[in-house]
Amino acid sequence: MFENLSVTESFKNSIISALKMSRLSHALILEGTDEATRISVAKEIAEALVCTGESKPCKSCKACHKAMKDSHPDIHILSKAKDSTMIKVDSVRELKAQALVFPNEGVKSVFIISEAQYMNPQAQNALLKIFEEPSPHVCFILTCGSKSSLLDTVISRATAYTLGEESDGSEKSEDSKAYVMAAELIASLVKESEFNFLKRTAAFAKDKKLFREITENMISLTRDALILQSGGKELINGEREEILLLKNRFTQRKALELTECLRGFLTDIDSSANLNLTVTRFASVLYGIKIS
Repeated sequence: MFENLSVTESFKNSIISALKMSRLSHALILEGTDEATRISVAKEIAEALVCTGESKPCKSCKACHKAMKDSHPDIHILSKAKDSTMIKVDSVRELKAQALVFPNEGVKSVFIISEAQYMNPQAQNALLKIFEEPSPHVCFILTCGSKSSLLDTVISRATAYTLGEESDGSEKSEDSKAYVMAAELIASLVKESEFNFLKRTAAFAKDKKLFREITENMISLTRDALILQSGGKELINGEREEILLLKNRFTQRKALELTECLRGFLTDIDSSANLNLTVTRFASVLYGIKIS
């Protein structure tokens, strides 16, 4: 399973074991690597769930053949329309309605939401009830660059897997340029003037990919500050100085507003025709939260 796909051994073993014991979660989040890999992994999991052979996926049964041709009636894929900047709530509601219907040919209906970070908050909230009261014949698979781009309420009701390279247990690499810059921006936002904060954003004013990665990492760091403010201890990034600064200098309301604002900018970045303008607004809006 997952031959020729760049996934970690720990992920591969976890999924294979869960499938063998029929204990795969009703809702999965696949993060890390690139979207082409994530969607390929999601499709192979879906193939295994509809497979009628003994070793799943057997690659030889009728169900597997249909799945490999993207023609199996029990595998559904939702993605952002080419002319849209987001996955809207109506599309998710339609998916939910399909989930209430029993599978056509097998024992499972699989619903893949590709690049789930494009779901607006209303669309994500629409998933919560079916995630809370899952049907035994339904499995949802959400793919995204980072689970931090999803609402905490969605994350808490699903099982998340990171598909990227094996690490020392930390989900964020200290060597990542985007991660380092995100941490520096958090510290700058808390301690420095608006002018200095704006100057720091110039480093990614012409690099959309870097801008997005920095924003995703800032969401992750801010989420940890919120967890600490709520008395929690399960941090993604550890008790970094920048997280403690944010926790101590921002109220919980401001930290939550910052998180939601950053999530909103993920959509703005992807749809931006003028990246310089978006970066300038990014700096202004974030600093406005600080001084409000």
